[in-house]
Amino acid sequence: MSLVAVALVLSGASIAGCADEPPPVEEDMSVEELKKTLALPALRSVRAFDVFSTEGGGFGQAGRVLKYFIDVRSGGSRTYFINANYEENGKVPSFAKLHYEFAKYAIGITDDPATFNQYTYYGDDKRYIAGSLQSYMLGSETIPTYAIQFYPDDVIHEEGILRAVEILKPKIRLGNVRLAMVATGPQQTVERVRDKLRAIGVEPMTIDQVLGSVKYLPLNPGEAWGYLRVFPKDYGMLRPTDIPVFDELPLDLSVVAGTITRAYQDVTSHVNLKSKERGTPNMVLRDASPEHPELARFADQPVHMVVGKTGYVLEPTTKEIVEQKYRERIDKPWIPLPVVSEPAVRDYDAMCAILSPACVNDGGRFGGKATNLGFLASPKVLGRHSQLDSTSHRIGYDLAPYGFGVPVQWYRDFVANNPVLKGKLDTFVADEKNGALSPNDRRTRIAEIQSLFYSGRVPDAHVAAVGAEVAKLGQRFPTMDELKFRSSANAEDIPNFDGAGLHDSFSVKLAARDNADFSCTIEVDDSDAITKLKVKPRTPQCAVKAVYASLWNQRAVEERSFARLDHATSAMGLAVVPAYDTDSDVIANGVVITRVINGGGAIGYTLSLQKGNVLVTNPPPGTLAETTQVTFSVDTTRPDRYTTIRTATPEPWGAPLPGPVLDPQKMGEVVSVARAVEVAYCSVSAGYATSCANVHYDSRKPAALDMEFKVLANGQVVLKQVREFHGQ
Repeated sequence: MSLVAVALVLSGASIAGCADEPPPVEEDMSVEELKKTLALPALRSVRAFDVFSTEGGGFGQAGRVLKYFIDVRSGGSRTYFINANYEENGKVPSFAKLHYEFAKYAIGITDDPATFNQYTYYGDDKRYIAGSLQSYMLGSETIPTYAIQFYPDDVIHEEGILRAVEILKPKIRLGNVRLAMVATGPQQTVERVRDKLRAIGVEPMTIDQVLGSVKYLPLNPGEAWGYLRVFPKDYGMLRPTDIPVFDELPLDLSVVAGTITRAYQDVTSHVNLKSKERGTPNMVLRDASPEHPELARFADQPVHMVVGKTGYVLEPTTKEIVEQKYRERIDKPWIPLPVVSEPAVRDYDAMCAILSPACVNDGGRFGGKATNLGFLASPKVLGRHSQLDSTSHRIGYDLAPYGFGVPVQWYRDFVANNPVLKGKLDTFVADEKNGALSPNDRRTRIAEIQSLFYSGRVPDAHVAAVGAEVAKLGQRFPTMDELKFRSSANAEDIPNFDGAGLHDSFSVKLAARDNADFSCTIEVDDSDAITKLKVKPRTPQCAVKAVYASLWNQRAVEERSFARLDHATSAMGLAVVPAYDTDSDVIANGVVITRVINGGGAIGYTLSLQKGNVLVTNPPPGTLAETTQVTFSVDTTRPDRYTTIRTATPEPWGAPLPGPVLDPQKMGEVVSVARAVEVAYCSVSAGYATSCANVHYDSRKPAALDMEFKVLANGQVVLKQVREFHGQ
């Protein structure tokens, strides 16, 4: 026995079969003995895999994951399957979690981290092979598929993959199970060795193929108590105590206790991100149907639902417990929002001339969206192409939109000048805060209030000030004929409440003229991929009123009530920008989240892309965005790795695109810009992360950024929004 093994035994740890000792018979070991074993030279049972593995991990957080480590120095191949649940003094030590720490502890390597990484991940001349064994439940199979995987940044490919699988395959003896090798990075190719892998009983797959076959996906683990509503016909009747089962996730889902869908969801859609921030469980169950045994059994009954990383549970509960759990969620005081009197519109370029905390926390003067666009325009964030030390100058064009913010105070002025509207709002707010409204009552009252907004009149001075700013934009963009009037409430893009997708934006045509009585109407236009609603006529007067009215959208009211944001202090500003395709057609929409969604601590970003003007945030039914995990290497000389988890389907229920939406160079540009924004944001947002210079390496930061962008046909990227995101 080696000196290292002797030390391990004396310290209470056990590495079965270490050094020259014959391996013990795993079948003779009890579960307790397995728990006290740090590593095994082979996996002889599913029981051992379950004891050694942890829930989730990898892409999509589906199944269980176990780390393996192979020492291939001097042509050898000593293998270790590591127990991630091994404990010392009641805690799991780092050497049970990390390959490098395990190698130092268990086999006594003396490499520094950089050398270890170079000879493990970053070259073909490997001293060590490190990866994971991940379980997936595919399709209608009742037995998991076990996938040999490598870190996304590992350059292992072809003969290197074959060599690793040939070492591991005889040591993975889990009975009659399917084994696969899943490539987690585009560089992990198997074209030359595909047939050889299959010949030894290991199926080569991509992560896209795997997740396309997984029957169950826990998009947001957690638990909920509510009434199970299986494929409800009237979404407007859903309450916060309901757990609906949908075919596809609706675009404008109200507050519910949890969600189940039959179709795969876009992970960066507003509804999924809201589920994460709100803490409501959300899952995909591909075989969901009214006849599904569990769903049919509990239809319209009070249930306790647990969404775990390896499976879900539905069990009966009582209506009293459902009500109790809901009351516990909302049993907290109403939170007042800031009330600040800001008298004038302001150009984004003037909002954050000097980078400071006020750039991301303006106290509710212009609302979250306009404030954050001012932050992006700062010379120390993205700046302008004409500013020599700016990110925009480095990239070669202006990244942040031009435009201006309309202050929140103007909304209050509008309401105060319309006494009938003010009276209706005051009564509605009191009833909503007292919990006196049914869903039907709320819907009726909201429709009445919004109609009063449409028939009101914006003060002439406000219209004139907006017109003057529009004229300035016209001088910069001589061909501009359309603008976007976007919502910018003081109840959105604030800590612990982003308000994504709750309010409406409207387009304005410069040639449009107001009606004689200044009245406005709202129309639904399903042919428009950018906005669901249009205001007629498309004038600044009507767009301002329509955005104001959207503060009282039913879902916005319900979300504020759930978060206990005081409706009496909520108010609406505006973020005005030229139409994004003023200079060139839009070829892609995208979202970048500055953490790996459902990544289990992976270091990187989540990038979602869709072709043309199809939205990622509010995907039309039957469409799917391309989802890519961008993995960052701790070795800054290494390139970022882009792993496509899901290809884009831009046409409803159509065929997936044969390739990526954007070329690698443009994706790299987007990520580079997102990094610059996050570093700047971290520098002025207290508590965002411990180290701003390396914030993109921090997988444990309490918050991340959610950025929406468009890519134009001329190759330019426009960042249309940035906000904090507090989900995982």
